[in-house]
Amino acid sequence: MGTDGGSGGGVATGGGLATGGGSVTGGGSATGGGTATGGGTATGGGSAAGGAGGGLGGVTTTGVSIIVEPSDNATALKNAILNARTSVHMTMYLLSSTPIINALISQKQAGHEVKVLLNQTFTAGMGSNSSVFTQLQASGIDVKWAPSTFTLTHEKCVIIDGTTAWVMTMNATTSAPTGNREYLAVDTFAPDVQEAEAIFQSDFGVPTPITGDLLVSPMTSRPRLNALIASATRTIDIEAEELSDYQIVTGLQSARMRNVTVHVVLSDTTPTSAQTTAINQLKSYGVELVTVSTPYIHAKSLVVDGTTAYVGSENFTTSSLQYNRELGVFFSGPEVQKVLSTTATDFANGMKL
Repeated sequence: MGTDGGSGGGVATGGGLATGGGSVTGGGSATGGGTATGGGTATGGGSAAGGAGGGLGGVTTTGVSIIVEPSDNATALKNAILNARTSVHMTMYLLSSTPIINALISQKQAGHEVKVLLNQTFTAGMGSNSSVFTQLQASGIDVKWAPSTFTLTHEKCVIIDGTTAWVMTMNATTSAPTGNREYLAVDTFAPDVQEAEAIFQSDFGVPTPITGDLLVSPMTSRPRLNALIASATRTIDIEAEELSDYQIVTGLQSARMRNVTVHVVLSDTTPTSAQTTAINQLKSYGVELVTVSTPYIHAKSLVVDGTTAYVGSENFTTSSLQYNRELGVFFSGPEVQKVLSTTATDFANGMKL
């Protein structure tokens, strides 16, 4: 079982798609054209912000590459931090990895701008950032607690030099990259990076207008995920630690009524009553669900029709979508296949519910 802490409510489940072959790990770059468009405005100060929340919004078709864990023990992330030339801005639910912490300190010692935003409040037994907060502060790093306006700041994002945003399902812990199924979206698409930076500045205490097409809880994540599910014509593949949000469940049921094949991979943790209800409802509509014990399913992903994918910190729970600070991205192109094939492998190795 993972040790990265909870998402703050909902059920411990997940999802995955039963198509394709073996699992894919590592990086790789996404290619393709097009731009992510869309909009809507919001203001900073720790508020939930994002783009136009009523529809699918823009889908990034270039600039996103996917790393699948466990594969490299987070070496790519550590190296990205160490190779930063000007700045590292991090928002992290749980930070305990010594190599990542040392990389941040090394960047500060090199005279670069290092700012870190950490979640302060945890459910009992689900983690703590107190000691690392003190360590970073003693190293001269500008570290702050995330705004208390959110139940949790469950976001996991690292922005390098203002040009690359690592939008992740993975916490920066020791166990996450070695024992968990995780997806790291390395996003160089300029509008996405600008939006991630605006969210960071806003939550860090510098009111900043926020526009764009990233999925941002508690404002735009749920409607955009609902819109993605509603767009499916053939298949939906979900892999996630938790799944119980009533709107997401209703959307998946509607997809089955349209004869869309829905496959879900869940973690093997003991389900809450809300998740048990969700699982039973989905099964009654012909959704195929499995649980996986190894690796621990900490992923949060959704692939529609094998062509468009979501990866981010958002679990498919009401708390995650409505009350937390979360960040995710939609993308298309070749990198979707990494998520799809990995989910298919996990589905094939799972225990049917």
